[in-house]
Amino acid sequence: MTVVLTLLISFATFALIVWALMHMRTPRFRMEREQFVQGLEDVITGQADDNEWRVLTGYPMRHDPELEEVRLQCLEIEEKEYTGQMPYLFTEAGLDRLREVREQLLTTEPDKNLKK
Repeated sequence: MTVVLTLLISFATFALIVWALMHMRTPRFRMEREQFVQGLEDVITGQADDNEWRVLTGYPMRHDPELEEVRLQCLEIEEKEYTGQMPYLFTEAGLDRLREVREQLLTTEPDKNLKK
């Protein structure tokens, strides 16, 4: 009797774990424009480290195609102007280009037709 009870409890626990795993959602990282602008400002002012830059540019922005273009521009700037030295991660020319990207992002309106 104890064996049967143990097997039933084990099976119920296993089934509960499988059910919970099937219904869990994958965590999603979604950066908004304001966060991206703040990240750029931190890089430009020398307050960001390499890890913060990787978070800023490392994730595709599928929810905002315009922001994805800006992210890709930042990656192009990184290829040519990135030094990785603290406090400024970029050369002066790279910082100037990042300022231009930030201004472009601040002056363009987000597409209101995008799904949130």
